[in-house]
Amino acid sequence: MGLNNPYSIDTAKYLIKANQLPDFLYVYLPDLDQKIHKKGPSERNGIQEIDGQLLTLLQTFGTPEEALRKAIFVIAGDSGATQILPAQSDPVIDLPAFFRGDHVLRPGENLSQETDIVLAVNETMAYVYKLKADRSLRDMANALKSDPRIDFIAWKENEWIRAVQGGSFKELAFKANGRLTDPYRQKWTVEQDAEVLDVKINASEGTLAYGQYPDALQRLSGALNSHPGEFLVVTAKPGYELADRSSPKHKGGGGHGSLHQTESLIPLIICGTDQKPQYLRIVDLKAFVLDLLIQPPQPL
Repeated sequence: MGLNNPYSIDTAKYLIKANQLPDFLYVYLPDLDQKIHKKGPSERNGIQEIDGQLLTLLQTFGTPEEALRKAIFVIAGDSGATQILPAQSDPVIDLPAFFRGDHVLRPGENLSQETDIVLAVNETMAYVYKLKADRSLRDMANALKSDPRIDFIAWKENEWIRAVQGGSFKELAFKANGRLTDPYRQKWTVEQDAEVLDVKINASEGTLAYGQYPDALQRLSGALNSHPGEFLVVTAKPGYELADRSSPKHKGGGGHGSLHQTESLIPLIICGTDQKPQYLRIVDLKAFVLDLLIQPPQPL
């Protein structure tokens, strides 16, 4: 279908040679993802391939130096990756096994009045949807937290978001607005066990800082408010991944999807401008690009 690096690079090179570059061009290079899923984040051959492909793209302008004079380049990863443990370490967490007394929707099955739970699994995270009114999200979370391979389980409860830690009794509650300001000038109210999301609170200064889960409160809040329904957000500890009956497995390879820093921190290279995003988050790239687009063009 054309979803590969050579097609993306060749199409961009065609536009450069034809002098038909738009004001903004998004070039997607997906090949490294498959290599890292198979071999893990230590895979280097795919990175070397992309490096060579990017060089040919720059050379299409004449020279790399000429490319940086004529265009602004933003090179960014879309996710990090965690090394998944090998098969003998039991790295796959079978989510349906936690709900043996429930009717969990099977792949390809139609939703019915008998369906209790629907799973939407994305490697190291999952949404777990509750369809029956007589079941509480907390009860479902309690069933999951017994497994020490689970990192945390979170859900909305009225105006609060609650997160419980796998393999423990620790629980965090937070909501937007409050007296605590994070590094992105977002304000929060945080109660109970802040270490569930590795949040460091300085009450005297009214600040909080993030540890292993960058921008965790906003990202988790965003996930839980992204669409309607009653559901849990579940993440696996580094080295493990979640699975439904037909989920792809990456034993000994790489996985991503959770809020952990190894899956959140990405490469970001910006060339051809001295402007920078306000903060180093993917969500801040939108405003950064829009600002670049409304600036008057520089003489070539």
